[in-house]
Amino acid sequence: MHNQLQEIPAILVYLDQAENEQLNQMFWGMEEEGIPFKTTETRIADIKQEAHKAASLSPLAVGIACTNQEIVVHSRNLTPENPLFQILLHRQSPENQLNSQLRNLGSNAARLVKGLPFKPLT
Repeated sequence: MHNQLQEIPAILVYLDQAENEQLNQMFWGMEEEGIPFKTTETRIADIKQEAHKAASLSPLAVGIACTNQEIVVHSRNLTPENPLFQILLHRQSPENQLNSQLRNLGSNAARLVKGLPFKPLT
C-alpha cells in the first residue's frame, strides 16, 4: 500500500537573510485569513523574479520573496517585472506602522488566493 502524505497547497515564501521577527506580522496576516504558507531559505539576486518563481511553483499561484530590505508579493498571472505589492522595509518607519503594513501585506497575499478585496498598506 502506498502511504504518501499529500502536501497542503500553500503560498510559497522565499527568504534571504530576512528577519523572522519582523516577518511574523506578515505570517500572522496570512494565518488570520486561513491560508497556509511555506517558507524556504534561498539566495535572492532579483527579488521580483524570485517572487514570481515562487508564485509559479505555488499551487495557490501566489508567491512572496523577502530580503532584509524589501518584500515582494507576486501572482503567477502577472509578468515578473510587475509584482502585485512591493514594500521597502525602512528602518525609519515607526515600528507599529510597519507592523500594521506587514500584517496587511500578509492578509492581502491570502486575500488574493481567496478573491477578496485588499486591505490598505498605508
